[in-house]
Amino acid sequence: MQKLEKFLTVLVVMSFGGTVLPALIANGALPTGPLDVESPAVMFIFAGVYLVILFLLLLRQGIVWRVPTVNPVLTALVILAFVSAAWSVFPDVTLRRSVALTFTTLFGLYLALRWRLEEAVAMLATGLGLLILLSFVFVAAVPQIGVDQDIHRGAWKGVFFQKNVTGRMIVWFSLSVLWLDWMGCRPKWLLRGSFLAAFLLLVMSRSGTGLLSTIMVAVVMLSVRLLRVNIRTLIPALAFLGFGVLVAAALISADFREAMYMIGRDATLTGRTELWRFAREMLKDDFVLGYGYAAFWYGLYGPASYYTTGWGITSVHNGWLEVLLDVGIVGLILMIYLMGRLLFGGVLVARYVDWREAPWILAVALGLLAVSISESVFLERHSLNWVVFVLGVTRVAILRRRARAPASPLGPIPQATPAYAGTGGLGYAPTR
Repeated sequence: MQKLEKFLTVLVVMSFGGTVLPALIANGALPTGPLDVESPAVMFIFAGVYLVILFLLLLRQGIVWRVPTVNPVLTALVILAFVSAAWSVFPDVTLRRSVALTFTTLFGLYLALRWRLEEAVAMLATGLGLLILLSFVFVAAVPQIGVDQDIHRGAWKGVFFQKNVTGRMIVWFSLSVLWLDWMGCRPKWLLRGSFLAAFLLLVMSRSGTGLLSTIMVAVVMLSVRLLRVNIRTLIPALAFLGFGVLVAAALISADFREAMYMIGRDATLTGRTELWRFAREMLKDDFVLGYGYAAFWYGLYGPASYYTTGWGITSVHNGWLEVLLDVGIVGLILMIYLMGRLLFGGVLVARYVDWREAPWILAVALGLLAVSISESVFLERHSLNWVVFVLGVTRVAILRRRARAPASPLGPIPQATPAYAGTGGLGYAPTR
């Protein structure tokens, strides 16, 4: 049964990878035009994914009762998405997409509550690794899909919808295999070889944000041990790091245009600044409640119809503005709280609780912060960006509760491995 659980979990990971595969399966052949990612056939496929998630949860019924309470703020945010249908510009769209967000969130909670982090990360790496392998196949055999033929002509995107999606997924894959390697999982040749292959795909995708984020999460992961040094050493180290960040920010702001050119972007961040100005103007009227979850960029007659019909835009390409557009200032406050919990909770976990899980948690927090500047990664339905966030913030909650648990008068309770726990996913087994 455990092998079946892992197999199904990897399938869900692949389903939420932001690929063209569901649309291709629904189409039944190579497309002759744009793929419809919300066609009835595609939604039928995702309905099957929802049933798989329910099946996985019901296999471990003890998990089901913990889902609403393990992170009440996260639960409140998902409920807010549903409630926003009351004022949404497209209530039916908001309700339908809130269901998709709920199941995406449930999957992240399942990973956090059912598996040890090594196992959950190994299954993420397995699913993403298979998608990366398929991406090379598509680049070579089906270049009309695997290679961008439009704005970013020649950029490799593989099975993913767009090169920036390729970059984001490679960030999580690289972080996962590097952390598994750091944890001593085997086989080493598979972990390191797959990382090099993913890095090649990342370079060929020309995703500047993905490249910088991958480098950053790798540096963060390898530097977390510094958080456990003596406080007299830690404070000067953090001060020096902060000074370096300020100097870098000053240099970039002094010649922003040149800095953007160095990472393959123009001064408008490929038109993003215009979208941000438009969103800020629209938020003047609906700042408190927003336009309803996932409704702003929908339809021919919606508030953003000029961009959705003329440019094919489906997001504001900024995580924080997207939350405001979806669920207003209340949702933004909840999201800021959760991100703060992930970031600062990760620091506390690293220093006082569990230095093994902390590198992955902190790298996820900083990676999401970096990507959220230019991409809408929060409250994403059918997205591993949101799954990874939910997994990280839930692991922080679990570890901190474990640390606050009262000590037994008979001494520490041995941490027995559950009978159902596996050995790290499909292909990656920890040495311990």
